[in-house]
Order: sequence, then C-alpha cells, then structure tokens
Amino acid sequence: MKTSSFLYQGPGRISIARFAPRGTPAGYKVYKPLAPGPWFNSVGYDEYRELYFAQLSKLDAQNVWDTLHKLADGHEPVALCYERPPFTQSNFCHRRMLAEWLKTELGFDVSELNSAVAENNRPGGTRKRRTRTVSAP
Repeated sequence: MKTSSFLYQGPGRISIARFAPRGTPAGYKVYKPLAPGPWFNSVGYDEYRELYFAQLSKLDAQNVWDTLHKLADGHEPVALCYERPPFTQSNFCHRRMLAEWLKTELGFDVSELNSAVAENNRPGGTRKRRTRTVSAP
C-alpha cells in the first residue's frame, strides 16, 4: 500500500478525502471512514493529529487494511488526499497519519509515492504547470 496526492492517476486509487478536487478523472474509489471530520480545515497540526487519531481509534485496523485492498481490485491500494510533499507542521497530511497508524497497529510500512511517480501517472504523462503572465497597462 502507498499514499499520494490526487496527482496520482494510476491503478488502485482510493480517495480518503472528504471530497475529490474538481476535475479529478473518474476511476477512483472512495473510503469515507478515513476522511477527516468536519474540523479538518479549522484546527492546527497538534489538534488535527489528536482528532484524527481519535477517529482512527474507533476503526479496526485490519478491517481498514482489508477493505482498502478489496477496493483496489487487485492493484496496490494508493490512499489519496490533497496535500503535496514536503510535509511540515503547516503543510500536513492525514494520509501520512493513516500510514503511521497502520504501522503502529499492524506493523505495515506505507510509503508515499514520490511526486515524480504521481505526476508521471497522470493521463498523458507529465503536466506542465501553468504560469500566469501579467502585462503592464
């Protein structure tokens, strides 16, 4: 199992976000029990961790693991949410907290797909970032 941002468009995609970004191509599954609660964008890092781990503590880790693998239809599951690395206390991500929980509860290492892999799995390969040009009046 791996984690990534919604940039990843390969097989085994499972959203664990409250909702997917607008324009996300179809083909991903959704596992709502891992989506953060309604507090997700109103608290800081420490409180977020506390609330998310409390949410995870109500779930059975083995059942979560098994369900994610079932949803991936024979592919390696890739849990998706919005944030892109590098992760800091101001740019944190619940999918990495999920990975930490699975390591603690089941002993499984869940690594993050690097940005290059995620970007190369977009339809049509890599995508150039748009730049905005502002002309003087």
